[in-house]
Amino acid sequence: MEIRFGILGCGAIAAHHAQAIAMVPGAILAGAADARPESARTFCEKYGGQAFESMDAMLASPAVDAVCVLTPSGLHAQHAIQAADAGKHVLVEKPVALNLLDADRIIAAGERNHVCIGVVSQYRFADSILRLKGAVDQGLLGRIVTADVSMKYYRSPEYFASSSWRGTWAMDGGGALMNQGIHGVDTLLYIAGAAKSVYGLARTLRHSIEVEDTALAAVEFESGALGYVQGTTSVYPGFPRRLSVSGTKGTITVCEQLITEWEIEGRPRDADLALGGNQRTGASDPLNFDTEGHARHIQDMVEAIATGRSPAVSVREARRCIQLITAIYESSRTGRRVDMKDWG
Repeated sequence: MEIRFGILGCGAIAAHHAQAIAMVPGAILAGAADARPESARTFCEKYGGQAFESMDAMLASPAVDAVCVLTPSGLHAQHAIQAADAGKHVLVEKPVALNLLDADRIIAAGERNHVCIGVVSQYRFADSILRLKGAVDQGLLGRIVTADVSMKYYRSPEYFASSSWRGTWAMDGGGALMNQGIHGVDTLLYIAGAAKSVYGLARTLRHSIEVEDTALAAVEFESGALGYVQGTTSVYPGFPRRLSVSGTKGTITVCEQLITEWEIEGRPRDADLALGGNQRTGASDPLNFDTEGHARHIQDMVEAIATGRSPAVSVREARRCIQLITAIYESSRTGRRVDMKDWG
């Protein structure tokens, strides 16, 4: 079964999606559309497919089965819903939406149109994260005691000046967490499970933007474990994302996609444990990552559509990130702890 993908939004991330589609058997790049038709034409000249004159034209085309929504964050919900209502399957770049109401609207659109909607969170597919997830699920670390993620990034003033929507509440929905740090938040919840409550601080300390460039939050998980989320775009020169999980029987730490700690009580380090792996980091360049994670996402979408199963990262899964991040913002605004059962 072949799935023909249309790309909506021909910005910087679109190249990764086009390359990922080309890597996956059964996936075909049908074409692209952009608010500026000339951008779509230039993109298709390089990567192939039909340059549609508008989003509506692409959504009306029988030659497109699925749409990759790569528009600015504040348009993700609107465009994902329009694509679903046109009967297209959808893969949405992060964040899936800027608030819980819009996330729920996307879920409803997928259900009423009987289409598959997935959300990009490519680090879920990293070998190191899958290895960590397996160890936790097998109980190798014992009872989880702490789970932390630190994302100490640097973004230059030129980065925020490159697009008028960057750093705004209306179109970015947040900064160091909602835009830059959401992958780390997603992997933390994927490994440690749902959050029960959070107390957070979010501040703008360096950049001339509306949203936060620095945030720190203490998290209590439903399991009883404690942890923290740290995110910033203000520290030079930027450092790799660090995810660490510790339990009563061991600790595993992953820096970017590199396993740096694997210590389990009573067990020698596995001889085949890949401590290496991909060490490319977006700490100071948000596009400095390889395409393998996106290719695995495209492969998952092809299989999900073909079999009728849910994608690996569904909108309901991605909603948990939006819930936690917006709860951190609310806690910072009010100065109070937020219980997740009372927040969406």
